[in-house]
Amino acid sequence: MILDDLLDMQLPAGCHMQAFADDVLLIVTANKQEELQTITNTILADISNWGSKVKLNFGPAKTQVIAFTPKAKSAQIHMDGTNLTFVPEIKLLGIIIDEKLLFNRHLKHVIGKAMRIYNKLCIYARPTWGTHPENTRTIYHHVIEPIITYAAGIWGGVVTKKSARKELASLQRGFALKAIRAFRTVSTNAALALAQFMPLDLRILEVHHVEQTRLTNTTHLLPKDVKLERPTPVRELLHPALRVTKSDMDHQEADETHSIYTDGSKQETGAVGAAFVCFDPGDTEQPTITKKFKLHDSCTVFQAELLAILEACKWATQKYQNTIIYTDSQASLQTIADRSNTHPLVTQIHKIIQTYRGIKQISLKWVKAHTGIIGNEAADAAAKLATQLHRAPDYSSFPMSYVKHQLRKRSTDLWQTRYTSSEQGQHTKNIFPSLTDIAHFRKHTETHFYTTQILTNHGFHKTYLHRFHITPDDCCPCNANTPQTVTHLMTDCPRFAAERIRHELLCRFHDKDPYNLLELLEKEDALASYTELAKNIFSKLKAYNGT
Repeated sequence: MILDDLLDMQLPAGCHMQAFADDVLLIVTANKQEELQTITNTILADISNWGSKVKLNFGPAKTQVIAFTPKAKSAQIHMDGTNLTFVPEIKLLGIIIDEKLLFNRHLKHVIGKAMRIYNKLCIYARPTWGTHPENTRTIYHHVIEPIITYAAGIWGGVVTKKSARKELASLQRGFALKAIRAFRTVSTNAALALAQFMPLDLRILEVHHVEQTRLTNTTHLLPKDVKLERPTPVRELLHPALRVTKSDMDHQEADETHSIYTDGSKQETGAVGAAFVCFDPGDTEQPTITKKFKLHDSCTVFQAELLAILEACKWATQKYQNTIIYTDSQASLQTIADRSNTHPLVTQIHKIIQTYRGIKQISLKWVKAHTGIIGNEAADAAAKLATQLHRAPDYSSFPMSYVKHQLRKRSTDLWQTRYTSSEQGQHTKNIFPSLTDIAHFRKHTETHFYTTQILTNHGFHKTYLHRFHITPDDCCPCNANTPQTVTHLMTDCPRFAAERIRHELLCRFHDKDPYNLLELLEKEDALASYTELAKNIFSKLKAYNGT
C-alpha cells in the first residue's frame, strides 16, 4: 500500500516503473548516453528522497543495473552516493534476463530445476518397481511442465534454436521413460510418443503464442483486424445488485406479449451464424420478423447464441412493451444469470435489461430444442441460413479457445511429422504409425513394463540381451536355431502355447487379427486379452531364459 504512492510518481517520457510486493523495477530509455545517465540518476534520487519521507530505505547494495546496449553500459549510475555496477543478468520474478535478451541462461536455469526433481524421482521409480506410472505422469504435467513453461510468453522464442530443443528433449526423455516403465535404451522419439508427452519446445511455443495473443489482442492465425474477445473491465460492470438474475427469467406471460426465439449455428465448414424470429401476440404459426447475423469463422456457437439473445434484447427494447425471449441454450442462460460473469456479450445484455427495467419487461426462458416448437425450428433454420451470408461479420472477436485449439492442432501435426520422419523408434512406428492410435491404446490399457517391452522391442528377450552382450546368443530355448524376438514369443514359442490359444480364440470370435494392435483397438476385450498375454509371457521370460 505504501509503494502504491511511489508508482504514482510523475516520470519523464521513456520511463516506466512497476512493482511486485517490495520488488521495484525501473526502466529508462533515451537516445543518448548522457541523457540516459541524467534521467536515471535524477529518478533514483527522487526515489531515495521519497523513501526517506516514508521511512523506507532502498539499499544500493541490493540494487542491480543491467544495460541492453553497449552505449548504455558506459553510463555512470549512482544511488545515495554509491556507484552502481552493471551486471550481465538479473532475476526478475523468476525470470533470468540477460543483457542480450537471449534467455539461454534462463532456459538452463529451469532445466536444472526440473532435473533436480527428476533425480529425486529416480530413487523411487524403476522399470519393474516403484511409483506408479500415472504418478509420474501427474508430476510431469502438473509440476515439470509449469516450471518449464512459466512466463514462456517472454522467453519462449529461444526454443527455435536447435541446441535448446536438444536440451529440452534430453530432460523430457527421462520423465517419459519413467512414465512408460521402459529401458533407458529406448529412443526419445518412441518414449515421448508412448508416454504421450508433447515435445517441450512445441509446448513452450504454444504458451508463447497464447501469451503474445493476450498482450497484443491479435494472433498470427487471423487477420490483424480480427481482435481478441476480452472480458469487460471490472470498472465498467454494473453494480452486482443491478445485474440480471434468475428472477428476470421467471416473468409470466401477459397480454400483448411478443415472443422472440433465438438460436446460433456453426457449420462443419467453420461458418457461424445467429438469428432471431419474432411472433406477434397470439400468433404461434408464422414469424413476423426474422433477423440474421454473421459471425467470424473463429467464433463459437456459444458466442452465436449470446449474440442472438443480445440482438433480440435490442430489438425488443425498441419495438415491444412485453417480450419473452426463448433460447434452447441452457449454457447461455446460466452464463447470463451469473452476476460475476464478465463476458462482453453478457455484460451488454445486463446493461440493456437494466436500462429498461421498469419501463419494458424482457424475460429470458429456456425451450427444449428439436421438439417441434415452430418458433425454435424457425430460429434454427434462420441461424443456419445466416452462416451462408456473404457480407462482413456482424461480430468478429475471436475467443481464446480458438487460438488454443488451433495452436494445439498445429503442434500435434508438427509432432506427428517429427514422429514419422525420425529415424528412431522404427519398431514402435511399425506398430502405431499414428500418435492418435497410441493415444487410443493408452486410453484403454494400463501402462506397465510388459507391454512396453513389446511396443519398444527393448526388453528381456534374447535378441535384445545379445545385442548388448548380456547373453552369448540370441536363440530361444525352445529351438536352438530360432532367434528369440518379441514376435516369436507372442506368436510361435511353444512354451506359451496355452496362454496364446485363449487369446487367439477370442480374436477369432471377433474376426480380428490377434497380433495386430490397430485392429484390436476396435474391441476392448480383445485388447485386454492381448495385454494379459503379454504380461503372462514377459513376466516369466527371465526365468525361462535363465538370466
